[in-house]
Amino acid sequence: MTTHAKLSPSSAVRWMSCPGSVILSEGVEEEKSAYAEEGSLAHTLAEHTLKGLPFWEDLPDDMLENVEIYTKAIADYAKGHKLLVEQRLSIEHLTGEPGAQGTADAVIIADDELQIHDLKYGRGVRVEAERNEQLMIYALAALREFEALGPFSRVRLVIHQVRLNSLSEWDCSVDELEVFRREVKKAADTISDCYVDVRDGVPITPNLTPSEDACKFCKAKATCPSLRDFVLDQVTEGFHDLDKPLAPQLQDIAPPSDNALLGNLLSVADLIEGWLKAIRAKAEIELLHGNEVPGYKLVQGRKGARSWIDVNAVEDTFKSMRLKVDQMYDLKLISPTSAEKLLKDTPKRWSRVANLITQAEGAPSVAPISDKRPAIKVESFSNLENAVEKEEVLA
Repeated sequence: MTTHAKLSPSSAVRWMSCPGSVILSEGVEEEKSAYAEEGSLAHTLAEHTLKGLPFWEDLPDDMLENVEIYTKAIADYAKGHKLLVEQRLSIEHLTGEPGAQGTADAVIIADDELQIHDLKYGRGVRVEAERNEQLMIYALAALREFEALGPFSRVRLVIHQVRLNSLSEWDCSVDELEVFRREVKKAADTISDCYVDVRDGVPITPNLTPSEDACKFCKAKATCPSLRDFVLDQVTEGFHDLDKPLAPQLQDIAPPSDNALLGNLLSVADLIEGWLKAIRAKAEIELLHGNEVPGYKLVQGRKGARSWIDVNAVEDTFKSMRLKVDQMYDLKLISPTSAEKLLKDTPKRWSRVANLITQAEGAPSVAPISDKRPAIKVESFSNLENAVEKEEVLA
């Protein structure tokens, strides 16, 4: 019997680092989002394309183009090899859950190499293939599923994040995956112990370990006691008594000259912001269900933008008023993106237009040291001020 896996590969980054989150999340309603629906639609389109099946829905041009990039890349990787699309894989031997399965977007069996491919349709955070828990679990499951077609000496994990123009690959050995298998087993056993450990008939929830990766998509972060305590510890660092005025206490705290405290706080800023967002969402859900949240109420939000009920009726009305075309319509030049779509099939014409395009550099943005983008070299303000003064003197 196939069951929905509690310890699913897609959430492995959470349950492997924070085992207690599994039991704490039980019964918490999944928050639906337009981004998830969009991603699901893109995956379905990719599956139908790779299997040569018709797809009946009208889709935006950008989705068709992005999915085409992914499917062409998969076709190139699979040339001369065996391709399996939306491949169901048993993970019961890894997590201990009876009948548990996961679905890999694409599995390619190539000589002595096994490839696991994953389409990430999001355009937020870049996802890397190196030591990606989800794909490593798929790889372990695929090695077991197709061992008769082996032996495989290498495994290649590939993440296609087409909307970020990112293709991330990581080659690993079967021995490396064996070490990871033991890590998965250890986490699964810890989670199993959480269910056994009860007090007065109520499961205890130990092994809660808040982190940015673990908490990002956790359904229980609004009610997690460990995350709450962690956030409070961070934001109250240096204060002795929050019931007393802060000004005198602030005077006792010497600002660190090396910005160490600032760096520490920045390292947990995303985690804290995610927790606050979850708290607001939880409060809204409670109020929408008619439950009281002391000190808060539901109010009508800001109205949306005005729009015409019937565009054709409006056009007819304007014409009856003898309005001119330039009065009825806002005409503007198409964007560079639209121009590229229009002219890309005629390279000579497109090259003439491309020379007329400019693009502003991205604004400086704070990022962790682990970010792969190169650091911007910025002169100190004193050097910049000196340069300005010299220019003024020369002028």
